[in-house]
Amino acid sequence: MHSKRTTASAEEKFDDYLRQHHRRRTDERKTILHTVMKLDGHFTAEDLCARMREADYPVSVATVYSTLELLVDCGLVVKQRFSEKATCYEVASAGSSPTHHHLICSVCGKIKEVRDSAITDLLNSRRYTGFSPRSYALTIYGICTACSRKSKNKKSQKTHS
Repeated sequence: MHSKRTTASAEEKFDDYLRQHHRRRTDERKTILHTVMKLDGHFTAEDLCARMREADYPVSVATVYSTLELLVDCGLVVKQRFSEKATCYEVASAGSSPTHHHLICSVCGKIKEVRDSAITDLLNSRRYTGFSPRSYALTIYGICTACSRKSKNKKSQKTHS
């Protein structure tokens, strides 16, 4: 969960962004922002719509998608595409660099967040000629322990049959 102070500063940043880009500051956008700031971890636009319906604030899917894109452009939300399935979002880290990286199981799709300061430090220390990175995402694909065990158990059952 994010604090009221974080939500207030996010609201101020979003409001400034909308004003600078000549976009309307609507109650729907403000409510979507507040709902997003209460979410932990990864979520889809559909998850957000469901959460808002549960809170008796139905909003159109189109409004949710367009507002999420504004929040991404504003730097408050990070957009992740972990597979060919739904796009995921998460509240952005305070700085320009992520505070975690993602391990994704290629079998079940489970996403695990890991923190590795050595990788973060290495990526932050890199300099590129003629290029200034703003952010990055590190995603590592593999097989989680549970899926690996299931696979081994299936192989073991076939050899004993």
